[in-house]
Amino acid sequence: MKFLKPLRPDLIIEKLGGHGVLAVFSSGQPGPEILFRADMDALPVNETTNVEYRSLKAGIAHKCGHDGHAAILAGLAIHISANRPSKGKYLLLFQPAEETGNGAKSVISDPSFSGFNPDYCFALHNLPGYARNTIIVRNGTFAAASMGMIIRLKGRSSHASEPEKGQSPAAAMARLMASLPKLSGSGSGFGYTDFALLTLIYGSLGTPAFGTSPGEAVLMATLRAYLDSDMKVLIDKASGMVRENGRFITTYL
Repeated sequence: MKFLKPLRPDLIIEKLGGHGVLAVFSSGQPGPEILFRADMDALPVNETTNVEYRSLKAGIAHKCGHDGHAAILAGLAIHISANRPSKGKYLLLFQPAEETGNGAKSVISDPSFSGFNPDYCFALHNLPGYARNTIIVRNGTFAAASMGMIIRLKGRSSHASEPEKGQSPAAAMARLMASLPKLSGSGSGFGYTDFALLTLIYGSLGTPAFGTSPGEAVLMATLRAYLDSDMKVLIDKASGMVRENGRFITTYL
């Protein structure tokens, strides 16, 4: 807000969709509404770099380029302030909560956004490995859609001295940890049209007590695919594998 106000946008909306900010530069004349969007978010991990712009909050880090995206949109605001539209209006949206997917939904459903109807929307994501100040474009889908999968394995706990009287999910969890990532690949050999990826991100088995055999386990994975059809295939494959490996215990997907 401190940065945007001196650029004299015609309207600034705060707390849009929770923590979003929308700056509007309007010509006052009929014309297209063009929206430029940058995402604001962070990840719940510790910052490990010593760069000048590192996170100042413990347990929070900008690991996906969100701060860079916001900086780019702020730079565009400088340019638009000096080159205002001759018709229509420019909407500069600093969108919150990108990582969870809830930010876009909350912005669109916010009554303060109901008066806008963008004709074009532009967004970007940083792409490491290319020269600075380079813009990369491609035909078709640029980035994969992602979906989270939570697998809960529920067996039966027992005393650690009598594990045979329980029903530990350890073996099923181990099999899944070894087999689920093998669903990743591309092409008809894997049953996909394009590329699909399954990444294990978290696992938990039992409780930290030496006297008990575990009765429950949780495994989490992120599924990615460029095509909706491939995402469905990946979900079906993963779900079937979970049910097969957890056939002796109760499984929740």
